[in-house]
Amino acid sequence: MSRIRSILGRRGPSLACWTIVAAGLAGAALAREPAVAIYLASFVYYGLYWCAFAWGVLSFEVFKRDALLLKAVSVAALAFVYLQAPPDLLSLGVIALGILLNARAAAVLGIDRTYYGHELAGLPARRITEFPYSLMSHPMIVGNVMAFGGTLLNPEFRAAWWPLATLHVVLNLALLAMERAGPGRRPVLRLAGLLVLAATAAAATVAAGNHAVSSRLSQEAT
Repeated sequence: MSRIRSILGRRGPSLACWTIVAAGLAGAALAREPAVAIYLASFVYYGLYWCAFAWGVLSFEVFKRDALLLKAVSVAALAFVYLQAPPDLLSLGVIALGILLNARAAAVLGIDRTYYGHELAGLPARRITEFPYSLMSHPMIVGNVMAFGGTLLNPEFRAAWWPLATLHVVLNLALLAMERAGPGRRPVLRLAGLLVLAATAAAATVAAGNHAVSSRLSQEAT
């Protein structure tokens, strides 16, 4: 029993996130509504970030692993629907620049600090002066906003999936606000994060429902 409690204590938030993803994917498969799965898989990792930042973690390695995997699921979900639209060179160019900026920033910062190693694992504070930190304070957030926002430059993707990309942009700005507030303001972050995630869940539910209705109407029309 004590071992189960220990596992739940270290992996509780991660297990909750993966359970949400699995349940949502199963429900979407049964209902044959892929939009539900896309929206659900896209935003769970933001909840994991918020939970870790606002409450801390018992196992940094578990958090880091699940953060990487859940973000990969999110990016894959977005790429799946984006690549179904005809290519748009401007959109692809902005996305590529955002990804390159993000990757360069992560390489300079290091994987542990990228995933809040200073705030969650007690790594010593360190001033980074290499590019792109020589130009801006939060290049990874800027890169994410560029990449997700760049998808909206593709007209066909934007027409069908603009809420998906917009929510990514909004949530990255929320992460920026969270990082600037710092873990010293955890009571505020807990409440604010809960409100943001609740609003995201409501918006994603409405967007997925609207997309499903539009898809059915298109199929009936053909």
